[in-house]
Amino acid sequence: MSELKSSYELALERIKGMGLDASLSLTAEQKQRIAEIKRECEAKVAENKILMHGAPELPEEIRKLEQRRDEKIEALYQEARQQQK
Repeated sequence: MSELKSSYELALERIKGMGLDASLSLTAEQKQRIAEIKRECEAKVAENKILMHGAPELPEEIRKLEQRRDEKIEALYQEARQQQK
């Protein structure tokens, strides 16, 4: 049986598949933006856990928030890749 992966792990795999690797240099501003995106997502997840406690839709809402977070981070990596060309 295959292991379930978080949205974050899946995003990292997609990023690697796009040819982005550790040699990619992010600016301080890009790193700050990624940290901000992660904090915003964590806050929204916490808020939903409080507001939707026990609701059957909670796992799906969390998945959507994590997916949006990953898409925003991917976009920043893509931007960094374009800048390095």
